[in-house]
Amino acid sequence: MLDQHALIAVETAPPVSPFDDPECQYLAMPQSMRTFAAPSAQDWGRIPGARELLTRLADGLSSSCHGMGPTLIDLAPFDEDIRHFMDQLLGEGEISVLADAPSQRLNIVEAVYTGVWRVRLFQNGAPVQDILETGPFPRILADWLASHECPPSLPDSFPENLMNAPALVHELFDKTARFVPGREEVINLSLLPLTAEDIGFLVECLGLAGISILSKGYGECRITRTRLPNLWWVQYFNSTDQLILSTFEITALPEVVMAAAEDLEDSASRLKEVLAELERS
Repeated sequence: MLDQHALIAVETAPPVSPFDDPECQYLAMPQSMRTFAAPSAQDWGRIPGARELLTRLADGLSSSCHGMGPTLIDLAPFDEDIRHFMDQLLGEGEISVLADAPSQRLNIVEAVYTGVWRVRLFQNGAPVQDILETGPFPRILADWLASHECPPSLPDSFPENLMNAPALVHELFDKTARFVPGREEVINLSLLPLTAEDIGFLVECLGLAGISILSKGYGECRITRTRLPNLWWVQYFNSTDQLILSTFEITALPEVVMAAAEDLEDSASRLKEVLAELERS
């Protein structure tokens, strides 16, 4: 999980040398890999409520596959045993979210079953909500964005030492103001001639909304919400933590963090296999 909001990287990875360059080297491969081992049916089959909880999750995923909306399960009524069981069974998937506001923190972690989300809300450091939700992405993040909006103003003037940031800022303010779902757009910053001063000004002008999303795989995708509505700063890093692609995405939520319908269906099938294993034990 993210311990702090990801900073905006400003330098991309150096270009790879030509294949016939004697100094050309392959990228370092990961040295370790985190694996997931679910608890056995014999261990958790005796926990009261476990079967019911898994059945609700599997049914919720199946419903989400067909566009029937999310299923929310409040874990507050369950005891510590069932919470510990859910931690073991669901594990941590590739997506994690951290959102901060004065006195509040939102913590979202995707399970190893894509489309199952563990959502925790804290008030003044104390937990006030702990739920499981099925669907492409938890709805609470959209509610959070709507209730914590603080959009910046278009600058009246720009520093003289900038190159392309002024034109880009005008474009971003215009496009985000006219955004409607279905008109998503990606602006590839890696292809634009931007100086370090340009990047610094963009960070200062657009601001950061206190929302960081991390998508892990071979390398990482770090996503930061700007204060400008529907504008996300999306940066891709290789396995050696070098920035290889930097983009602005004008969208309600970047597609890279959303579970696809086929992923929801696959997770529902896997959870039903776990339930079938319980029946056989």
